[in-house]
Amino acid sequence: MKTILNTVLLALILLTSSHFAIGQVSRPVVYKSGNVYHGAFDKFTRPNGFGTMDFPNGDKYEGEWVKGKYHGKGVYIYADGGRLEGSWENGKMVGPGVIYFPNGDVIEADFTDGTSQTGKGKFTYANGCVYEGDLVDGVPEGEGKKVWPNGATYTGQWHKGAMSGQGEYVFENGARYKGSWANGRYNGEGTYTTSTGKVTHAIYKNGKVEKEIED
Repeated sequence: MKTILNTVLLALILLTSSHFAIGQVSRPVVYKSGNVYHGAFDKFTRPNGFGTMDFPNGDKYEGEWVKGKYHGKGVYIYADGGRLEGSWENGKMVGPGVIYFPNGDVIEADFTDGTSQTGKGKFTYANGCVYEGDLVDGVPEGEGKKVWPNGATYTGQWHKGAMSGQGEYVFENGARYKGSWANGRYNGEGTYTTSTGKVTHAIYKNGKVEKEIED
């Protein structure tokens, strides 16, 4: 009798494992939504462990899962070629991560709610420019430095991605402007020094001298 029970038990185990075993998937799992999952899962058939989910719109997530949510190290790849790489918690990217845009831009920053890049970060533009400093939602805001491919630099304050506030721009030929900015142009009081050392202290408006100030 014991031998028969053992044989039946073994048959049931083999029958169950031929379909799938908890912890791994022997074949893709297709959900009603059209999502297709390859990887490990829990007893409720939720992604759990390492796996890849392909979405009907062409997006894909590959990485670690806990109870059906992105959790751990992973990368979300968009159909348009963009992607998010970093650490995930409960389905959202949190902490240090990298976002690659389809146009070639790259942002390295701390993520707070899945997509928001706020805090200190580095923005490498497709055109070769590099910004390092404060970001709000992936846009320069606060204090930061930007370097252009030709060697020009700006160090100072930013607002909504533009040089605004106090800052210094150094041109590739060594000339420099130090002073007040608004919307990416000289605005307010500032000092322009040519590459030969000639100094102009003035009030500027929209990048042009409005009134020179005698020192």
